[in-house]
Amino acid sequence: MDQRVTWQQHEERSLTAETLRALFDNEIPAIRIKGFATPAECADFAAAIRWGIAQDIMRYYSVKPRVGYIGTAQVEYRWGHKRDDYFIAVKQAWADWHKIIARTWNPLERFMQTLRDESGQDVRIADEPGRGDLFAGIIRLASNGVGRHVDYAPLNTPDYAIASVNGQLGWNLFVDAPGEGGVTTVHNRPWNVQPEAGKDPPMSYGLDDNHVAGAEAFTYAPVAGDVVLFNSRNPHEVSPGRAGDHDRLQIGSFVGRLPAGDMVLWS
Repeated sequence: MDQRVTWQQHEERSLTAETLRALFDNEIPAIRIKGFATPAECADFAAAIRWGIAQDIMRYYSVKPRVGYIGTAQVEYRWGHKRDDYFIAVKQAWADWHKIIARTWNPLERFMQTLRDESGQDVRIADEPGRGDLFAGIIRLASNGVGRHVDYAPLNTPDYAIASVNGQLGWNLFVDAPGEGGVTTVHNRPWNVQPEAGKDPPMSYGLDDNHVAGAEAFTYAPVAGDVVLFNSRNPHEVSPGRAGDHDRLQIGSFVGRLPAGDMVLWS
């Protein structure tokens, strides 16, 4: 993928098979599925998340600003961990996740079925041969913002099966959102820093302005009930919400496109 590219269109699109392909190919900046969840469903899921926080199910990434999550993030195991460590964490992640889902409804399954219906392709949870499923559907509290970073498995995680994807999206359903702030900025500068043999993949979190200088940018605001998808190979960050406002509560994952066109999800 060319590092210096221009989106063919500059506004959010609705979800169709064609816009999904265009987003994977970085021809458009984002897709929004409006009204994916009702206000009542959002309130119910947000209440389940807050229950999980009260039960100390939520953990926090090893980055700043502080971002809480329920589940597990494969990014936390890309450096300095054995593969066994990640798959032990996956078992606990699914157990914690099901405690939340048992109190509410399942946005992950609804989203996967939506992708199947619109694309006509198989959509499933990513798995590692001989290990089983990865975790997908991470629940996050991101009211303090998220630092600029990139997510692209072929370059970030080259020794996992998910490295076989040829395109990667991130999606989030927002179940609560601040009235101001919490805005995502996506920079059209696809990550192309190649890992060196025998070394850890290059750091792709906390990227400075040099990584996005001269790139066109697109911003979108979270709206409770909406799903937004974007190409996660592009550097992206989230601004903090206004102090004392609603939390930025969300559930999402990555969607990887395999060479045959089918899709796999992981977080």
